[in-house]
Amino acid sequence: MEIRKAVVDDALAIANVHVSSWRTTYRTLISEDYLNSLDVQIREARWRKGIEDGSIIFVAVEEGEIIGFANGGKNRSSAYKFDGELYAIYLLEEAQGKGVGKQLLCSVAKHLRSESYQSMLVWVLNGNPASQFYESFHPLQIAVEETEIAGKTFKETGFGWKDLNELIGFCS
Repeated sequence: MEIRKAVVDDALAIANVHVSSWRTTYRTLISEDYLNSLDVQIREARWRKGIEDGSIIFVAVEEGEIIGFANGGKNRSSAYKFDGELYAIYLLEEAQGKGVGKQLLCSVAKHLRSESYQSMLVWVLNGNPASQFYESFHPLQIAVEETEIAGKTFKETGFGWKDLNELIGFCS
């Protein structure tokens, strides 16, 4: 398996992973109608624009196919004293539990550190089994906030690492 920076030609594959991962990960949390309405072409356009605009996006490639991705950058919320943020990690269901997520998380963290970021925050929807994944890297629990998806209110937990070097220490 290879981890590399995304290129524009990856946009469709990233969109497919994004939609597929939402449908499998959130099937017990979010309405089936909403999950079925997720549009790969709309996501592809968003990911293509992000890649063209220089967003930090890494992909996991196995046997020539993208099986997961992660993206991050500047913290989008001034309410919390973290300069970096992991925006998302999504993996195909069959790629989960095999260390791919760790490699993607570490790639984003190392890239942010190389860009002089000191800390990183990530938001995880409560009920998402991935919260255990993040907790295995010993973050601080920063806050619980509400978010709306498909007209329904959900809680999400913010996890953070005040020192990216500590998180990167788990990467070897």
